[in-house]
Amino acid sequence: MERNPLALSGLLLLAACSGPSPKDPSTTSDTTVKVVAPPEVPASWAGYYTDTLPCADCPGILTDLWVRSDSTFILQERYLGRDSVPYGTIGQWHVVNGLITIGYTGDKPYFYRYVKDGLLLVDEMGEDAESELDYSLDKLADEIGDAIPRMRLPGTFTYMADAQSFQPCGAKFSWPCAAGMDMGEEEGEPIIAFTNADLQKAYREAVKNAGDPWVVEAICTMGMGPAAEGDGADEYVYIEQVLRTAGRCP
Repeated sequence: MERNPLALSGLLLLAACSGPSPKDPSTTSDTTVKVVAPPEVPASWAGYYTDTLPCADCPGILTDLWVRSDSTFILQERYLGRDSVPYGTIGQWHVVNGLITIGYTGDKPYFYRYVKDGLLLVDEMGEDAESELDYSLDKLADEIGDAIPRMRLPGTFTYMADAQSFQPCGAKFSWPCAAGMDMGEEEGEPIIAFTNADLQKAYREAVKNAGDPWVVEAICTMGMGPAAEGDGADEYVYIEQVLRTAGRCP
């Protein structure tokens, strides 16, 4: 087909005239979107973390945190100059928006953000405190299988048909339980012998019927013991002393 050069020139001129006009700089809006990088996360949260965190009315809070790959955690907090045995919390940890949550089920947990070589205590938005104080925990090891040292731990003890169990307050699971043989002397505390017979006697005096829950605050350790069924071993809560009947979990 033979093209008409004049007609083609006219079309090009029309297209040029009808093209988009330059924008008035005074009406141009800034559509730049600030991109917030997600929190950095470790290859594995599991591990043992420790340090001394700030305290308003004591020299510091010695904090030990075991984050375990089975989704459980063990937190121990000892107020320096005040306590000889740390307070314990056992529960399940979760990761929400890149933050690991540590605390009782149903209560507002602690939030930690991953930082180099450890964890930093932050708020639920991931913001750290506007303070020069150090709220970080150092990661000293990956997950370890050593026994958990002594702590004050509230929970529910149950004894029925020769089976003893202990469910820490705030935890969804219970552990097989046995009495410790000796507390041992620690920071001036006397040696106290406490056996399964002592534990069972105290339980029978505290409840009406076998199998009833007995909520107590006790000094406990955690370690391996014989499996309840079959061969092998299970992790136990070892009660070394019952401090008081608690009535209910806090």
